[in-house]
Amino acid sequence: MGPGIDEKELRRRAIDGVRDEVEAFGGGASSSRLIRHDGLVAALTPASPRRSLFNSVFLDDPAVLAGEYEGLAQLYEDAGVEAWTVWVADEDRASAELLADRGHVLDAAPRAMAMELSEPPEVPDPPEGIEAGPCDAPTAAALNDRAYGYDENGFRAALAGETSIRWQGAYADGEPVSCIGAIEIGDDCCITGVATPPGYRGRGIATWLLLRGLAEARAGGALTASLQATRAGAPIYERLGFRDLGFIEMWELRR
Repeated sequence: MGPGIDEKELRRRAIDGVRDEVEAFGGGASSSRLIRHDGLVAALTPASPRRSLFNSVFLDDPAVLAGEYEGLAQLYEDAGVEAWTVWVADEDRASAELLADRGHVLDAAPRAMAMELSEPPEVPDPPEGIEAGPCDAPTAAALNDRAYGYDENGFRAALAGETSIRWQGAYADGEPVSCIGAIEIGDDCCITGVATPPGYRGRGIATWLLLRGLAEARAGGALTASLQATRAGAPIYERLGFRDLGFIEMWELRR
């Protein structure tokens, strides 16, 4: 690693990137709300009531969860939200136990990953027949829904409006076939919303888009990039230079 950015700092950036995503999720639809209390931030998205990803809580200070929990639960219930989740860092067993006692279940544990952008990423030629192009929020939302098998109440409901996420797209004969999102916070670039529908997977399109995005982020002054990776995705990101820095759990309550 380059000077000044040790593993502890990379991990902090990777974990804090979740806050950036939650803040974006809380502003992507006209009915959404971003709830801020001392020590936490929460996205409330009634337009996507069964997708806890868009109805999620990030803890800046885990100690506040016990005092704020009932109020948060009531807000989600009053808004008609049927599933919401709390992000819990791997070392925070007290929050995990509190949530389990209240009926939450461990839904996922993505890997917190980050890399230092000390050298310009080597960007390969685009896959055959693919070209980059601008991508707006509705196009990116539709691609994510296709990629993850969500209906119209998923990304298209939650992230159809403009947020802090800057989208880049890949196109085949003018048709959008892949996208990545980036949230630039300080000198970190948080990667989110990486999506390629099934018919275009296995061609390296998203990898090419990501490397292009990392190169642009570095040119714009970013020192690091961070993301949350699924178990299947983590090895791919490791090959691109991201470091596995632990995990952050999603504790979901579904009615």
